Amino acid sequence: MQLEGSRPAIFGALLEQALNVKERARLGAHYTPRAYVERLVVVAVMEPLRQEWAQVQATAERLKQEKKPKDATAAVQAFHDKLCATRVLDPACGTGNFLYVAMELMKRLEGEVLEALVDLGGQEALQGLEGHNVDPHQFLGLEKNPRAAAITELVVWLGYLQWHYRTQGGDPSEPILRDFKNVTVMDAVLTWDGHPLPKFEVKEGKRVETYPNARRPEWPEAEFIVGNPPFIGGKDIREQLGDAFTETLWRVHSHINDSADLVMYWWDRAAEIVAAPKSPAQRFGLVSTNSITQVFSRRVVARHLEAERSISLLMAIPDHPWTKATEDHAAVRIAMTVGTFGRHEGVLREVVTEASLNTDQPQIELSARTGRINADLTIGVDVTSLSPLRANGRNRYRDSPLRGVPC
Repeated sequence: MQLEGSRPAIFGALLEQALNVKERARLGAHYTPRAYVERLVVVAVMEPLRQEWAQVQATAERLKQEKKPKDATAAVQAFHDKLCATRVLDPACGTGNFLYVAMELMKRLEGEVLEALVDLGGQEALQGLEGHNVDPHQFLGLEKNPRAAAITELVVWLGYLQWHYRTQGGDPSEPILRDFKNVTVMDAVLTWDGHPLPKFEVKEGKRVETYPNARRPEWPEAEFIVGNPPFIGGKDIREQLGDAFTETLWRVHSHINDSADLVMYWWDRAAEIVAAPKSPAQRFGLVSTNSITQVFSRRVVARHLEAERSISLLMAIPDHPWTKATEDHAAVRIAMTVGTFGRHEGVLREVVTEASLNTDQPQIELSARTGRINADLTIGVDVTSLSPLRANGRNRYRDSPLRGVPC
């Protein structure tokens, strides 16, 4: 079997071209370039895993120096077990690019772990690990388009088998392909009785859509949530999704302003899951349009930053270039955000230079500053939350001899 060269870019491009303009606009479907995916996945998924691996390596080295090789091996094996149980969820998975990249990076880390086991205990340390590795069952997706969902499963399996043949040689254990049912065809922000089809009722002589018992759907449990939800601006939701669906969406998510971009429904749910008590979710990382910093979308972020169980932004890029424009969308600017539970400083990254945006390898240089990141994706005093002093409104010192004297 020859898998070398298989990339999700091929499938993403094919699907996007297969959708007509109206369907693509309704789904907000756009393939995300590998460079952009990796920029988000590295922080949202790999950074905490690698931090933990560095701690395990230090522990194993100390135990080795203390002449406790079995304990050192056990520490590394425990990390490998945890890595093989770590789940990544893309709640708008498209054709699986985020899951593909996350799996590839986790497989690289797994390779380092297995090398450490061999260094500690020889090849015998790998006995019993056949079939116990990072594999597709850990990479979960939600996708409303059945064609895209099927492609995601194929992409993840191709990536897994490609990695196996490249690093192991020979065929993997039987069965080579298994149906883990890790990609679910569903709308991630709205479900109802009879989903995915609406029901129809006659009201005032007109046949209208209804969504009985509409509610927010449950998302599969995962340690990390990453993805690129649909690009539909708040002012365009009704036009793209229809009156009945939009009114139902707004009613079910009544805590979100009706003018917020559609992506904020994913952002809100991911933040809620990460902050929930006893949730396994550690971080989330999402792409959005850069209008996340504008007032109606920003309020969603602010609500979670200021909540009793608050989250913090660990990384934010407020204004990042997208790729070339399509026939149904002008060139847009995006934002990337990574959040976690608790109060933490983050890294604000801003674009310094950009080039080659119409290629598969855009060249983008970013600066970095560290501090508390505000809801408007700035660092420093959050001026969006300040209120004017009442005294200033009365202009009390208009005639004061001190007026105009610098402090």
